[in-house]
Amino acid sequence: MAVTPIPGVTSQVTVGGTSVVAIAANPNGGFITNPLFAIDQGLSVAEALYINPIGAATLAGNNQTVALSPGQTWTVIPGQTTPTYVNAASNVHKFTVVSW
Repeated sequence: MAVTPIPGVTSQVTVGGTSVVAIAANPNGGFITNPLFAIDQGLSVAEALYINPIGAATLAGNNQTVALSPGQTWTVIPGQTTPTYVNAASNVHKFTVVSW
């Protein structure tokens, strides 16, 4: 089966503490990578990126939200019927996101 990689819905948390959709529902797979440094108001900071495949991501790892340390990658669940959300504490936290 042929697949075409596509960028995610968004590749940054614009407002810190506000969950955003990174991957739309029903992907064939993909990944989200938290960079070693995020850009916050022009400053380089290392911080967690929070991933939730069930609903809005919080700013704490718990039974639904997974905390990715800088440099870690989340593997998108193939066929997932819900969007994948991300969140970060800082404004303009950028990350890499690709699905297929």
